[in-house]
Formats: sequence, structure tokens, C-alpha cells
Amino acid sequence: MISMRHRKQLKSLLFIISYFLFSVAQFSCVDFDDTTPPVTATVQLVRPDAFVNMTDMSGLTVTLQSEDVTVTATTDASGRVVVSDLAPGTYNVSMSSTISHSQYEQYTGQTVGGAIDFIMTGTLNQQALAEDNTLSLPLMVYPKETLIIGKVYSSSSKIAGGTYSIGKYVELYNNSEDSVDAAGLYIGLLETESTIAYPVYPYSSAITPDTLHTKQVFRIPGDKPVMVAPGATLLLVNSAIDHSSQNEYERDLRGADFEAKDENKKIPNNNDVPALELLYSTYASISCMNLGQGGPGAVILFRTEEDVTNWPTVYAYGKTKGNRFLCVPKNTVIDGVDVVKNKAQTGPDINSKRLFEDIDAGYTFVNSSAGTTGERLVRKTLSVTADGRRVLQDTNNSLNDFVCTDTISPRNYLLP
Repeated sequence: MISMRHRKQLKSLLFIISYFLFSVAQFSCVDFDDTTPPVTATVQLVRPDAFVNMTDMSGLTVTLQSEDVTVTATTDASGRVVVSDLAPGTYNVSMSSTISHSQYEQYTGQTVGGAIDFIMTGTLNQQALAEDNTLSLPLMVYPKETLIIGKVYSSSSKIAGGTYSIGKYVELYNNSEDSVDAAGLYIGLLETESTIAYPVYPYSSAITPDTLHTKQVFRIPGDKPVMVAPGATLLLVNSAIDHSSQNEYERDLRGADFEAKDENKKIPNNNDVPALELLYSTYASISCMNLGQGGPGAVILFRTEEDVTNWPTVYAYGKTKGNRFLCVPKNTVIDGVDVVKNKAQTGPDINSKRLFEDIDAGYTFVNSSAGTTGERLVRKTLSVTADGRRVLQDTNNSLNDFVCTDTISPRNYLLP
């Protein structure tokens, strides 16, 4: 006969065994295969409107790029690609291809003068792929430019007691096989208001789709030729002095081609270096290039025979006071680089874009959200010709075309 004490002990033991068996049963029902399944993206290219005779779109490379991975695929004859096993996430989708002069005439049925090549390109930014998607990617075509923006150094660097910000510059590059005359070429810096003055993204809701709004416009003097040899550069600086003693990031800029002179004498200038002509500045007290540190800071090159000082100026959209911006017609622009703000918590801010997709379908950015680590944005080298001339990558998409580095010096570029 079991005593009362032993009965209680047995009851407790049975409870423990029952709880254990229940826990095991529950544990065995857990589904460990709960990872997010991969997705499939189908991308359909849409040929440019002018390419009425383009019937075969095979062999074009489509790129899907997220923060962690880059995937490429080649189109079939209809311009379609299917990319499977993609990790869910946010992707930039792009395609860019060089179209020869003869191909352009064949596709359009039109005769064009000269022998310039063209770029066919398209980009979809910030596409959220959480499930299987079909994306339509419209393509545009535009002439392949000869003089392009090769480098932008708008950051500062750290020194004892603060930051060093007077060594900023923009470098232009002759990407063609012929010499180019840069005399009279304009350099525009787009507005950098904390709230964008005239939003362009999304492009479908752009307030002024034919106009860019600049805070400063400079011009390379046009009184005599400024010839740039194939593969050569024009270095445009704020201070053409030797900055290299400051730290490992700054460079000797005494060999600059042009200098944006500081009329207030707060930045040291070099009397031996010719002046960039300042045509317009939003800020009465700033005559040097006001390159936005850390972004945003879009830069454009444009040409016009008109007097830009007669072009209209406007306040930010909806305002009747504050800073005024010079309106630049979009059709005068020959190249542009959109530097967006890189936020510490969320990354590149596509909403801070200032350029339309037919000027820069993508964007670029420095890694430092504060812009104080001496980083510069440098266009990639696509190839090197037999005679040693670098051909820089120009797909009309700065996300593809530029890299961020703190080591490349003026006039130098990375090997392909």
C-alpha cells in the first residue's frame, strides 16, 4: 500500500513527465523552414520611341543591384529577362548600351550628321521586390558626350581642431579620341536647400520638367580656345595651392587649370591660375564653388549661346522670399552627376535627387554621412586603348559609373 507521502511524490513525478512530453510535442511542431523564400523578377525593356526599326533586342545586359548584391542577366530577342532566386529587398534596375552611329540610323530610319555614338539607357530606382514581380523598363537614347564630369571632390577632411574644406574641386575629362574646345563651357551647381526647392523625383510629378534650378553658375572663359586633348582633364578648384601638408587626403592643386576666386579673401587663391567666371550666385557672400559637403550636390555641364545673366531666377516653389535660383533649360545640359545625401540610418536618399533621369538616371554618394573623411567621387575606367588612353564609363547612371574613394589624386583614374 502506497503511503500518502509517496502518492504525492508519484503525482509530482507524473506531472513532470507529462509536461516534458507535452513540451517535446510542441517543440516537434515548430517549422524551422520559415526563412523568406526567394523571388523572381521579370524585366521587360521598352525600346526608345525613335527606334521604330529595332526588332531584335537580344544580348542587352540588365543589372539588378541591391545594397548587398549585384546580379546581371542578358535579354532575349523581345528585350526580356527573367532573374530567379533573388533575395527579397530593394533593387536598382538598369540597362545601358552603346549604339553606334550606323545602328542609330538603322533603328531610326534617319540620317544624322557626324559619326558620334549614342547611349541607350534606362533605370528604375528603389524597386521593392518582396514577391515575384514584372517590371517595365523604358529606354532612352542620347548622344555620347565627349567632355564629361570625371571627378567631384565636395567633401572635407579632418584636421586637428576641426575640418579642412578649401581643397574642393571638380575635374572634367575628354572621353573622346579628338581634342575638345572647352572655352565658354558652363558649370552649374544645383540648389541644396534642406527642403528641395523643386522636386524632380518621382519624375512623373516634377513641378518644372524642363528646368533645373542652380545656386551657382560658372563659366570657363571664352575669349580664347581652351583645348583638351583626348584623355586629358580640366581641373577646376577653389584654392589652387598645395594642400597636401594638411593630411593624407588633401592634394597639391597648384597645377589647376582654373580657380573659382574668393572675392572675400577668406580662401587663399593663386594669382598664376586663371579665374573661372562667376555668372550667378544665390549667396552674395560666396564666390567660390559652393560644393555641398556630404550631399546633396548635383553638378551639371551645359552650353548655350544665350546670355545666362538674362535667364529668370525664382524662389523655391510656393515661396515669395528667401534664396533665388537661376533657371537653366534642361536641353542645354551635356552632362550631370547627381550626388545625393547619404543618411547614417537609412542610406542614400533618392528623394534628394536634383537631376532628371535623362541627365543622370541614377545617383552617387560618399560613404560618410557627414562628408568629412576626404572621400571623392571618381568615374570608373571602362577600358584602355592601345595607345594608353583611358576611356571612362559613361552610361548616364552615376550609380554604375562612379566609385567613392579617398586615394585617387587629380588627373588620375582607376584601372579597369
